[in-house]
Amino acid sequence: MLELVKLSQAEHENYLAKSSRVSFLQTAAWGELKTGWKFECLGWRNNQGETVGAALVLYKSVPLLKKYSLAYIPEGPVIDWKSDLESFLLPLKSYLIQKNVFLLKIGPRVVENVWSAENIKAGIADSAVLKISDLTADQSFAQAGLIRNALQEFGFKQETTSAAFGDVQPRFTFELELSDKTDDQLLMQMNQQWRRNIKKSESEGVKVRIGTKADLSAFHHIYLETAKRDGFSPRSLNYFEKYFDAFNQQQPDSLRLYVAEHQGVVVAANLWVHINERVWYAYGASSTAGRELRPSNAVQWQMIRDAREVGADIYDLRGITATLDQLDPTVGLINFKVGLGGRAIQWMGEFDLVLNKPIAIAYALARRFK
Repeated sequence: MLELVKLSQAEHENYLAKSSRVSFLQTAAWGELKTGWKFECLGWRNNQGETVGAALVLYKSVPLLKKYSLAYIPEGPVIDWKSDLESFLLPLKSYLIQKNVFLLKIGPRVVENVWSAENIKAGIADSAVLKISDLTADQSFAQAGLIRNALQEFGFKQETTSAAFGDVQPRFTFELELSDKTDDQLLMQMNQQWRRNIKKSESEGVKVRIGTKADLSAFHHIYLETAKRDGFSPRSLNYFEKYFDAFNQQQPDSLRLYVAEHQGVVVAANLWVHINERVWYAYGASSTAGRELRPSNAVQWQMIRDAREVGADIYDLRGITATLDQLDPTVGLINFKVGLGGRAIQWMGEFDLVLNKPIAIAYALARRFK
């Protein structure tokens, strides 16, 4: 059996730096960013004293029941999912019960299916196809099924509405493979509209640069405009300032702000995060005025090339919805991302383990009637 220990933030980050397929949601910086949550870094050590796994665990107390909390390991823990899972899960379960955790949610970083951009495009064009899972995957991984079975045998359940708090991170994402690809190769895998938009932004004089923390106010201004236009609840400027500081203090240049300007006016801006072999497109914003200049395409193109230059193998555009129904407005976002080429990924999703059934039931009822 492995030993569960508390790790310092430095020990945690050192382990992540040596691991593959690590999510930025497992960094201590993400824990620092999560207002209303407490966090700690935990690790597993073998009989030789070697660290063989790590987890950023977020804790949130229950209103009126401050003694109890739920625990969340977003896109983690960072372990070998092909190994004996009980050796990791048993000590974690015991530890969390002692901390009065009534529910644990985890998100295994395990791929289940992969669809090419061509496959997704064909699905969107076919009125009989309403969701990604209606399509035959280009790749399927049987290991995911074995891991799911092991988790369920341990007591985990997978539900989107339950005594838990539903899937938090997207189960479907979109990404580009960057390894050994030239600019021309990256452009050729894009659709014609993407290539045309990139050329247009260049010909119109749109300039893209890496901004500083001081540029976050300009980003936030057009981000609020984007939120109003697209109908989502925006985050505060303070949140993005904390975001910028948390990641760059942990690892300099791990978070960048890309700014697109036209004649000195900011018309689009995006945030990226870089951890190990992967760069994520984290947030994006664009002004309504100047959208015809295609600055969003210009920013993405610069971020993709820079991701390759810092040694990333994958450029991750984060979540897409599971629907391919042409009448669903969210298909527009899928079209935008699929236009780059690349592939859609289905991850295993998130799993819940009830550790205190009465409190978990009370929590579920409270959320239902909130």
